Amino acid sequence: MRTALLLFFVVFAFYLPVHMLRRELAAQRRSDYWRRWGAVVVRPAALELREQLIGYYMGVEIFERIRFHQLDYRFSRIGGPREREAIDGGELYLEPGLIYRLAEVDCRSTSR
Repeated sequence: MRTALLLFFVVFAFYLPVHMLRRELAAQRRSDYWRRWGAVVVRPAALELREQLIGYYMGVEIFERIRFHQLDYRFSRIGGPREREAIDGGELYLEPGLIYRLAEVDCRSTSR
């Protein structure tokens, strides 16, 4: 009995983290995940769409509209490096500090 109980706890201890990781990865495939938590994009190649060039910031092109994980974002503002770690739900931070908001969310810039 004791061996069976020990075996159960060992299997559970390995299964639980794997299950939680698989669940998190599956959640990231859904667009509502990014709507809730926000996103940080380091490589512009990860974007699915870039439309209407409106300027440059530190040598990086600023587009009025981009698409990431099938969600459309509009340019909102330029933020500092600290905003990367504190990105709000419905926002996307694109290196080196471009902040976009979901297209269906009000694009008023917020003060921090």
